Amino acid sequence: MTDTRTPPPPAGPPPTPDAPAGSVTVPGESLATLLHGYRVHARAPRGVVAALTERPRTLRALIQDSGLPRRSVEEILGCLGDDLRTGAGGTFVLRPAAVDRYRALIDYDELRAGTPLDSLAAAIGRNDALVTTMHELIASAPRPRAELDHVPATAATVVRRAVWLATHFDLRDAHLLCVGDHDLTSLAVVLLAAAAASAPGSARRGPAVTVVDIDEDLLEFLDRSARSRGVRLRCLYADLRFGLPPSVAGSADLAFTDPPYTPQGVSLFAARGAQGLADRERGRVLVAYGFSDRVPTLGWKVQRALLDQGLVFEAIWPAFHTYEGAEAVGARADMYVCQPTPATWKHLDRPAPARGPVPTAIYTRGRQSTESRPVPPAQPVLAAATAFLAAAPGRSVFVGERPELAAAAHAHLATVLERGLPTAAAGAGGPLSAVADLSDDPGPWLTRLLLAVNADRLAVIVTADHSVLGAGGSRSDALDPLRAKWVPTPEHDATADHHAATDHQGGGDHHGDGGDGAWGGARLVTFAAVDPADLDPGMRLARWLLDRPHGKIGNVWRDGLIRVVRTAEGRAPSQREALAAARRAVADPDLLAARLIDLPRHALASTLAAAVTSVEPPREGEAAAGG
Repeated sequence: MTDTRTPPPPAGPPPTPDAPAGSVTVPGESLATLLHGYRVHARAPRGVVAALTERPRTLRALIQDSGLPRRSVEEILGCLGDDLRTGAGGTFVLRPAAVDRYRALIDYDELRAGTPLDSLAAAIGRNDALVTTMHELIASAPRPRAELDHVPATAATVVRRAVWLATHFDLRDAHLLCVGDHDLTSLAVVLLAAAAASAPGSARRGPAVTVVDIDEDLLEFLDRSARSRGVRLRCLYADLRFGLPPSVAGSADLAFTDPPYTPQGVSLFAARGAQGLADRERGRVLVAYGFSDRVPTLGWKVQRALLDQGLVFEAIWPAFHTYEGAEAVGARADMYVCQPTPATWKHLDRPAPARGPVPTAIYTRGRQSTESRPVPPAQPVLAAATAFLAAAPGRSVFVGERPELAAAAHAHLATVLERGLPTAAAGAGGPLSAVADLSDDPGPWLTRLLLAVNADRLAVIVTADHSVLGAGGSRSDALDPLRAKWVPTPEHDATADHHAATDHQGGGDHHGDGGDGAWGGARLVTFAAVDPADLDPGMRLARWLLDRPHGKIGNVWRDGLIRVVRTAEGRAPSQREALAAARRAVADPDLLAARLIDLPRHALASTLAAAVTSVEPPREGEAAAGG
């Protein structure tokens, strides 16, 4: 859901629209003119006035209840003139003496008698306890990230989605894929299914639900919340711009997404949802999307982007979703039920060309908004990276969207994250040093890069305030699970402050070239590979996994355990014994089918810790149970 960047509520009633300077506007006459202009669409603006005749309302409540854009609601309020005042808590209060006059003007009785019935209202009402639970979960979830276009749906909307899915599809033994889930829809679905299954005499089987998301704090929250309530979710990391985890592709019956509201964002998320479908005839992609009726061209562009993916709109449920924000689109969005066509699969099955730069601008704001433009690393940063490569002999490679370092081979970031350093770029023989440009890293790319790159030395260009590394020269505990592979070398880092201090000590005159502005708010952080010979057997197995992040965890773990035990003890467990040891060690055996690079941060840490303990011989009785 797009963050619409709406301004704060006004301190008082909005001004009357289009009133000539110095004129005196009669509120009733102005409102009548405005309503007449809406013609057949006047029910929603009449509803705004009707709500004010009933009780004081906040601007947000008026927007959510009417589904009108904020600007339209402000125009209606402006028409009420002196009959409207501000009350406690930022509410708007209609003058009591004016209530009957406005009710007559909008034909209040006809309006309320003709209010459309909500076919899901009764079912949602029966699940009011779940609405309360979801309200508490949403309140305790990680804060919405504006740079990822997060705007939370209301608790009632999240339950509405779960109820609608359960009443419109046969979810018994089905698999639902949530392509992004900052609204916690996945939790509502599994909790609703669990409540139905626990009813007396019920033998219902609920759906399996998988969430893929870029927000690792959110994934940890979803996983922890599900476990604490005795339900299951599978949570995997994915930056959808670089692809869908292989263990998810072609696995789901339904895919639901509430994407960034740009043509690029909606198209990408819907395409990944289609890639996740197992049944190409009966699978469906469900998309939450809304646009302002004041700017229909934006809606046309997004709908055209969906049609370009070969998707057909089987149904569009208007005003299905309500949000705590997104006031520019009326805090509402429609539910698109999209059916893939042969054109969808022709598009998705097309052989991928050689990996080039991947478009990352899909959001409405931030460094990766559709209005942003790529900025190459500043020259002082590139100079520091060049010096890093020159400090050690051997091969060198630059990872980034453009070949910024002439002395190094080049590999695209998407290629490296997908399958590691290509042999053609890394070469063969001799020590390997790598430099990677992660200037646009939203946070999790650094961990994935450290997993994907196997080299002797690594330098990474990041922003000075990188969310994982922290400000200044500090290192976050988030990288601790990688300690069997990489050790930070802060003595080789380069920052604007460090560069300026070095120049000053050396008596150099850099004429401001080393200042933070010249560095573009970036810094160079460096790492050295750990020597596996210095590791104990458990950590050596962790290193084996870390060096092979693109393989299935179960297979890599099995082969590594056999090798480590043979080296340490002179005996080799069978493949069956090694795989049984891995299954005993993990809390969720399903993770063994995933790749290490697809695990969210918390699952990565627990999986590597489990691998370390699996090297120890099983206690008596465990081997039989595991075999």
